[in-house]
Amino acid sequence: MKQIRRGFWAIVSVASIASLLTTACGLKRLPDVHFESTPQYVVEEMLEMAKVTKDDTVYDLGCGDGRFIITAAKKYGARGVGIDIDPERVQESHQKAIEAGVTDRVRFIEGDLFTTHISEATVITLYLLQELNLKLRPRLLHELKPGSRIVSFVFNMGDWKPDTTRILGSNTFYYWVIPADVAGVWRWSVPIQKGDFPYTLQLKQNFQEVKGHVTIQEGRRIRIKEAKLTGDRLNFAVKYNETNKQKVVVYFDGRVSGDTIHGNVEVTGGPFAGRYTWTARRNP
Repeated sequence: MKQIRRGFWAIVSVASIASLLTTACGLKRLPDVHFESTPQYVVEEMLEMAKVTKDDTVYDLGCGDGRFIITAAKKYGARGVGIDIDPERVQESHQKAIEAGVTDRVRFIEGDLFTTHISEATVITLYLLQELNLKLRPRLLHELKPGSRIVSFVFNMGDWKPDTTRILGSNTFYYWVIPADVAGVWRWSVPIQKGDFPYTLQLKQNFQEVKGHVTIQEGRRIRIKEAKLTGDRLNFAVKYNETNKQKVVVYFDGRVSGDTIHGNVEVTGGPFAGRYTWTARRNP
């Protein structure tokens, strides 16, 4: 278990001791947590939960002895990068990678996990502390591509609800998918038989949770249903009744790319039932 350094900090100035120890150890600054090896079964569970494949690049922030990265490379064929501020840990990780025969797929960086470049990661593994997860959170959301996955042992991300929580005995694991930015006003037309049916969609977003309403051709404003955002994939339904009281449901399934959503539409019920395509664009 990694934990905060305690003891005589309360008696003497933390800043003074930290400065002295950092200089004496040749570190840029003291590690944020005390290193203790993560049990291998925890490593295996986290990588399985993150659905790691050979196409992934796994980053371990605070990599310790490198076992997350080495296991990802050896078991799944993934590429990996371990980041640790302690040169002793980096050297140990590199040596273990040599012993495991995976040096062609992994590398270890002596650096600060709060400043080192992470945008190439498709999977992030964390075993830090609650406050460190929260400090990292803005970087993860801003720098990682939508669809990238994060898995954390023991500690969550505050009010960013996990997509999945798994409890095994006394162990808790958290899993998130980086959501695309979908908040704002989107406009599109669906080409249905006799003409285009224009839509305006207003979306509000809280991490991966979305809600909103559409305004359709006749000026009807309808709240969207079954909204789900997973990475860059957005799904929702629009349900309403025709003038003849016939129920119509329109299912939208799209991929978000910047200010564009492109995908398929399925209409059930009414005179225009069928499958169509849609491309929405966000207002500036």
